[in-house]
Amino acid sequence: MPNEHAYLAMNRFGLGANKGLIKAFVKSYGNPQVSSTSLKNAQDWLIQQLGPYRLEKAQWTSKKAISGFYAFRKLQKQAEESKKAAPNTGKEPEAKPQNNMMADALNDRRAMMQKTRGLAEQTALAGLRSSQPLQARLLDFFSNHFALSRTNLVMTLLAPTLEAEAIAPNLHGSFTDMLVAVTSHPAMLFYLNNERSMGPNSPMGKRRKANNRRGTGLNENLAREIMELHTLGVKSGYSQNDVGELARAITGWSIGNVNRNEAPSFLFRKNMHEPGSRALMGKTYKAKAKPKKMTELSLQYANKYPEMAQGLAILNDLAVHPATAQHLSYKLAKHFISDEPAKSIVEQMTKTWLNTQGNIGAVMQTLITHKDSWRLDSDKFKSPRAFILSACNACDVPKPNPSLFQTSEIMGHGFFNSGSPAGYPDEQGAWLGASALNSRIEWASHFANVIIKRKKFDPVQVAQSAMGPLLKESTLRAIKRAESKSQALALLLMSPDFQRR
Repeated sequence: MPNEHAYLAMNRFGLGANKGLIKAFVKSYGNPQVSSTSLKNAQDWLIQQLGPYRLEKAQWTSKKAISGFYAFRKLQKQAEESKKAAPNTGKEPEAKPQNNMMADALNDRRAMMQKTRGLAEQTALAGLRSSQPLQARLLDFFSNHFALSRTNLVMTLLAPTLEAEAIAPNLHGSFTDMLVAVTSHPAMLFYLNNERSMGPNSPMGKRRKANNRRGTGLNENLAREIMELHTLGVKSGYSQNDVGELARAITGWSIGNVNRNEAPSFLFRKNMHEPGSRALMGKTYKAKAKPKKMTELSLQYANKYPEMAQGLAILNDLAVHPATAQHLSYKLAKHFISDEPAKSIVEQMTKTWLNTQGNIGAVMQTLITHKDSWRLDSDKFKSPRAFILSACNACDVPKPNPSLFQTSEIMGHGFFNSGSPAGYPDEQGAWLGASALNSRIEWASHFANVIIKRKKFDPVQVAQSAMGPLLKESTLRAIKRAESKSQALALLLMSPDFQRR
C-alpha cells in the first residue's frame, strides 16, 4: 500500500484513490513507508500530470448544438404556421400532418438533449479513468470559474461544449489563451448576450439610428463578468467606465447564423464593432493596434480580424494583471486545499503567476510543492459531485446509478445549473446544511445497497484501499461494527475521513 503522501495526492488533488492509480503509483515509485523521498514522489506524480489533458473525442460539439437549435426552431415554426393555415374543421385527419411535424421537432429536441447530457457526463466521468486526475479537478474548477447556466434551450445544448472545446485544451498552458478561448466561445457569447452587442457608432448602429429602428445596442453583461468574475475580481479598482470600454472593445464578437448560410461558430461582425480607441484601467488601446505581448491564439484571431486586436489586447492584459493573479491564485488554493488557504500559498502562487505571465501549470506546481499543501488534517469538504465521483472511485465502479447527471441534480449540484455566472459556492457552508447532508446520507445508503448487490467485497478492504494510512481507527471500528455490508459501506462514505480531502 502506498504511503500517506501518495494518498493525500490522490484524495486532495484528484478524485480519490482507485486500484488503477494505486498500481500505477507503486509501479513508478515503489511502495515505501513515509520517508524523506515519499513527499517528493507524490509531488512528482502530480506534476507529471500537468500536460495536455487527454479526453475522448466529443460526439456533441458547439457546431452541432447551434445547427441543431436552428433546425429545431425552423421545424417548430413550420409546424405552428402550418397549423394556423390549416382549416379548423375539428377533424383529426386534417390535423395529422401538423401534429406529425411537431412530433418530429420534439423528437429532435429530445435527441439533442440526450447528447448534451451525454457530453456533460462523459467529461466528468473521464476523470475516473484518467491517469491525470489532477487535470480532471482543474477542468471542474475552471468550468465553475467560467460558469454557465441552462437558462434556455440553446444554453442547454451549448453549455457542456465550453468545457470540451475551450477549457480542457488550455488547462496546461496560459490563462490568457483560456480566457480568450472562453470569451470567444459560442456558449459564453450566447449566455451573456454578447452575440448581439452592437456599438452605437458602428456602421449598423448608425444605420439603425438613422432609420429610427429599435434594436439591440451595447450589452455590458460579458464585459462585467470578465472583470468581476473571470479576471480581476470585485473591489480590485476597476470602474463602471472600464466595464463600458471593454464592452465596446468586444462588440462584434458574435456567432454565425445558419439561416443566413453562416458557419455555426464564432464570427466577428465588423459592421457591429464600435470604432475608436478605448481607455481602460489607465491604459489606452488603439483600434487594430496589435501589442507585442500577445499569445498565439490572440494573434490568430487578430490576423484574421484586425478589428479584434483591441479587445484581445485588453484580455491579454487583464489575464496577467496583479489583481487577476491574486484572485485566481486564492480561488485555486481554496478549491484544492482549504476554505481559508494559508496566505503564504496564495502569495507564492501569485508571484509565480506574474513571473510566468499566467502559466497555469507553473502556478499549480507552486501549489503542489508548497509545504502547507500537505498538512495531514483535511479541511476541504467535498462538493456533492466530487463526493459522488470519489465514491465511484473507492468502489471501483465506472459511474453511479442513477446517472451522474440525475444524481447531481438531486444533490443540488446539477451540471450547468448554478443559476448565476458566479457558479456554485466553493466552501463547506454551501453543502453542510441539514437538507444537503440528508441528501448525501440517502444517496450513500442507496449507492451502498446497489454496490453490495452487484459486487461481492469486504467494506473493510474497500475502506483500507480507498483511504490507506488516512483512514482513522475510529472510522475503521465503526465499519467493522456495522450490522450489514451495505451499512458498513455507507458509514465509510459518510465518514469525516471520506467527506473531506
